[in-house]
Amino acid sequence: MRAAAFGLVFASGCIYANVATPLAYRAPTAQEAKVEGAADAEGTACDHAILFLVAWGDAGYAAAVADARSKSGGAQLADVRADTTFVNVLGVYQRACTRVTGKVVR
Repeated sequence: MRAAAFGLVFASGCIYANVATPLAYRAPTAQEAKVEGAADAEGTACDHAILFLVAWGDAGYAAAVADARSKSGGAQLADVRADTTFVNVLGVYQRACTRVTGKVVR
């Protein structure tokens, strides 16, 4: 019975997971926000996992945009572009990060 329980946990790939991944984020274009010449701001959000057992973090667009807004002091971002990067070291450690760049709307 114990082996069956361990097998189910191992097969599921995770004992604990609390992560958020990118879905969608609507931002106005630079022309809509009238900020064609504004400075760019960049923000990053990441989630992490160890041994496929424990995962945590928020790699969503909203968290990355909130990071960019807090760094720039802007009210919102326009013309937002996003990149996602993944790092995996033999399943021992994984990291997924979302980086957004956009024009600062004050």
